[in-house]
Amino acid sequence: MSYQVLARKYRPATFSEVVGQEHILQALENSIKHNKLHQAYMFSGTRGVGKTTIARVFAKCLNCLEGDNPQPEPCNACTACEEIKAGRHIEFLEVDAASRTGVDDMRELLESVQYKPANARYKIYLIDEVHMLSKSSFNALLKTLEEPPAHAVFILATTEKHKILPTILSRCQIFDFHRITVPDIVSSLQEIAVKEGVKTTPEALHVIAAKADGALRDALSMFDQLIAFAGKELTYDIVTEQLHVLDHDTYFQIIDFALSANIPDSLLLFDSVLARGFDAHHFLSGLGNHLRSLMVCRDSRTLKLMEATPEVKTRFSEQASLTDLHFIVDALSITNESDTQYRTSQHQRLLVELAVMKICSLKGSSENPLPSVEKKKSFNELIPPDLEGVVEVNEKPKLKPKLKPVAKPAVSSVISTPTPAPKPPKLKEISSVPVAKKVVSGKLRGGGVKLAGKSKSLSETVNSDFDNKENELDESWKEEVTIEKIKAALVLFIDIHKKAKRVSLVSTLTMCELELKGNVVIFNVLNVLQEVQLNDERTDLLFHFRKNVKNSFIELSINVIPSEDGDDAPKTFLTDKERYMDMVKKNPSLDVLRKRLDLDLG
Repeated sequence: MSYQVLARKYRPATFSEVVGQEHILQALENSIKHNKLHQAYMFSGTRGVGKTTIARVFAKCLNCLEGDNPQPEPCNACTACEEIKAGRHIEFLEVDAASRTGVDDMRELLESVQYKPANARYKIYLIDEVHMLSKSSFNALLKTLEEPPAHAVFILATTEKHKILPTILSRCQIFDFHRITVPDIVSSLQEIAVKEGVKTTPEALHVIAAKADGALRDALSMFDQLIAFAGKELTYDIVTEQLHVLDHDTYFQIIDFALSANIPDSLLLFDSVLARGFDAHHFLSGLGNHLRSLMVCRDSRTLKLMEATPEVKTRFSEQASLTDLHFIVDALSITNESDTQYRTSQHQRLLVELAVMKICSLKGSSENPLPSVEKKKSFNELIPPDLEGVVEVNEKPKLKPKLKPVAKPAVSSVISTPTPAPKPPKLKEISSVPVAKKVVSGKLRGGGVKLAGKSKSLSETVNSDFDNKENELDESWKEEVTIEKIKAALVLFIDIHKKAKRVSLVSTLTMCELELKGNVVIFNVLNVLQEVQLNDERTDLLFHFRKNVKNSFIELSINVIPSEDGDDAPKTFLTDKERYMDMVKKNPSLDVLRKRLDLDLG
């Protein structure tokens, strides 16, 4: 007798032998007991979870000759059960839709559906991989499912339920098959190992079960392969080597190196993994799973989420006790980010090595307090003494505080009247003082709120400017304001925004002319758009000037220079034709050239 593979040899012959899927088995058994059989059943689930197996057992139950009615469990001794098991029962038609997708094949199959079975209770049609049928075949099947004869039962099996027409699904009882759990697969493999006389270890069987990814058939195929290689004794080392799986020791060692900040040994260990033929992405994925296991081992309530032997769980618990929450979370974040970037990276090995080095560098930084806590503390320090009782710390700040428009001072009055002695601002006018608004705005930016229209580098620059206690304005600042100091401060402001790559703002600030009338800095701009742009930056500019000149009473004014023709708001945007006519005014020969080339202005 020829050798029979384990997946076929130990295929369940009754409902009681099926591993997992208890919710489906109970539903089918009850429908048989209460004689409430449906015309069509849809079995949906991933490969190797028992769809075809349960369909065959169900067919044997319906046509079993043990009693006068269908049986909850087949006898496996009568003629009908034996013929269905052998695949030669005339009233049990099993079709592979992947190879018979045409409408003619479906019509040929359904021609005999109207005829009553000769030596059975039901005509049973098992259509496997039904999602592979063509649209015409689905329509032909739909016509039969709408009004099937009482003696016909359809069982449709698929791995991709979403590809089936909703009209087909609506006429079926749908059963979703679950992935078989690791403990169930391990238990089944242990029983088969005893029957086959194979010595195994729980660790080795767990590796096989995890590798199978919920498919018992895949687990049996791998188990068969390992027996062929190693004979009657399977150890953890043999299984990991043959299945090309990285053992737990590798990841335990890499985390031990990370906890001691041992980067050289970590890189050497990763190199040895590559030398053993493992893919770098495989190592990265396994490292993520190891870190997840460390996370779930930190709490007894989440320990059940980890599928491993008690010995392995103990090792994870021991290593988890040596780590803190910050380390695991940051390491998981680094691993996940590297996994996302892996496929698009041109230096994949370097990417994984960089991730390993980052993880090894976490131990020292994980002991520091969280950045969010530091930011909350610095916000309290940022509030000036004169604003206490006005700005509440616990109050939810507005994301975009609106500044009241600052009235433009009349230039003539500044010239004719001497500058009065500066007076400190009153608390009741706090809404118009830019200092208070800047404190709240600086907190929002330091808290991680994204600045619309500004680059990341600018936000970081502004954060470092406003989150520093030394940059708080002092009302005692009364140094003399000169045009030289103002221009020097403006150069610094332009440099900050050059680094932030705000080209438009830098261009506007470079083109405008500066004037100083007392403590009023006047920006002479060319058009309304530049005026609007500077008004948006008024608060930042004013704060910058006051801080760098050491004068808390500097004011700002923006003036649009009138054009030569008296138009205060010249056209900012020109059409192509207007731009061309302007060029012709400067060079009339351009229009002559256009006419010679017979070009149209459009």
